Amino acid sequence: MFVAIFQKFIVLFFFCSILGFGQSVDNVASIEFGQIIFPIERPFAISLIIPNSETRATITFPDIAGFTKKGTSTSMSPVEVDGKIVTSQVITQNYQAKAAGRFRLLPFTIVVNGETIRSEGTTLLVKPASTAPGAVDAMRNTASDLENELNNTRSASVNAPLNTIDISPGGAAFLSLRASKSSIYAGGGVSLTLSFFVADNYPFELSFQALDKQLQTITKKIRPTNSWEENLPINDLKPLSVIIGGKKFREYRLFQSVFFPLSNQSLRLPAVALQLGRRPVIGPPSFQPETILFTSKPLTIAVRSLPVHPLRGRVPVGSFQLEESLERQHVAAGKSIRYTFSISGAGNVATLPAPVLLHERAELDVFPPEERHSISHSSNEIIGSKTFTYFVVPHQNGSISLANHFQWIYFDPQTARYDTLRPRLELRVGDNESVPLSNIGVLTGAAVANGEAVPGAPVGNSLYAGIEAMDSTHQPISMSVLIRSIANVLIVLMLLGMVFVLVKK
Repeated sequence: MFVAIFQKFIVLFFFCSILGFGQSVDNVASIEFGQIIFPIERPFAISLIIPNSETRATITFPDIAGFTKKGTSTSMSPVEVDGKIVTSQVITQNYQAKAAGRFRLLPFTIVVNGETIRSEGTTLLVKPASTAPGAVDAMRNTASDLENELNNTRSASVNAPLNTIDISPGGAAFLSLRASKSSIYAGGGVSLTLSFFVADNYPFELSFQALDKQLQTITKKIRPTNSWEENLPINDLKPLSVIIGGKKFREYRLFQSVFFPLSNQSLRLPAVALQLGRRPVIGPPSFQPETILFTSKPLTIAVRSLPVHPLRGRVPVGSFQLEESLERQHVAAGKSIRYTFSISGAGNVATLPAPVLLHERAELDVFPPEERHSISHSSNEIIGSKTFTYFVVPHQNGSISLANHFQWIYFDPQTARYDTLRPRLELRVGDNESVPLSNIGVLTGAAVANGEAVPGAPVGNSLYAGIEAMDSTHQPISMSVLIRSIANVLIVLMLLGMVFVLVKK
């Protein structure tokens, strides 16, 4: 009896061990560092890469002694793997060094989706600012421009959406709801930011009370209706040092999103209130802090209708450019070829439509495209690209201009006019199509907007590049596939052995 139980235990042990060994780990998040040797004017970045993730995770990045956090950015990039769309997410935290020198980034952990990701840390070397001729002046001009822009933004906010309450001779604190633009076109993007400002010399100690619950109520009020939202996640409530009217303040950024209104109705956002606890810094200690309410002013954003056009309301709004490529230069009549039409720029990238196929011609068949997009969240806008990959089949020899078959119309709010992106590549159909791609190179496309060409950039190599020249008789060996196959065979043998033991019993 004991021998039989022991045999079954051994079989189950090896079964579980080999099964775990045979499985592949494809969804493990990883941490990557930016340049660890860099000048002081350049930020340092820590990136968390989460494969196969469509939900936006809330991540808390570590603090680095001698550095100040300068905000995060998130990008999502869907790619096709084994016929399935896999969305990878990259969350990047930027850090700004306070002084030049050598700093130690201690080992740290990041928790994402209940999984703990560990890093051994590293050593950072921050170089002093460049003193090359002209560099100091350029840096001063840049710093001055940034400070002026910040002061102008803050001053405009104070004059319109900011509500400076509870001002005392020692300082001030206020709640701010502000927009990146006061007027936009329907379909254009506007960033809304809710922040709490407190002066460095404010004579009271403030504390947030039930902040998550309060923010849920506040965001319901300030989210515009009939708008597409791209949320900019705020991972930690860390103060940012800003200057308003020559005074030093700390900004606590509470909410930020980019909204794309779907109609021409103005966005009217009501005043919102935030409740905080307050006790004096100087004076007798108070066991129970008093409750004070900070209220912002209502905010209105004008939404303008697009100019008259046959496609008004049906075209995207933003600043875009075209990048295109063909997997090879020549193709024989009746054979398919891969054509990539990629749109990049700033706007509501996730919802960009496919190019319009012009009047069908017998010279070319166009099959429905495969789509993928990648977006990045900057401070006040959404940037990224959306790629449409077509298979086209020509039916007659000669040169076929793709501009006669594809076009993409959009409205550019910067120029306040409609523009059209058209291909510049031509497909050459003939008997000399067997030239491999390695001898041709990937063609670079361009955008054509109102007759003016805008240079593009090559899109990456195609998956099918040079497939005609490949020898299918020599298949490469994948170690992961080989190990998984061996593990599966051993699992079957173990199962058969277990059945044999049970039958003998």
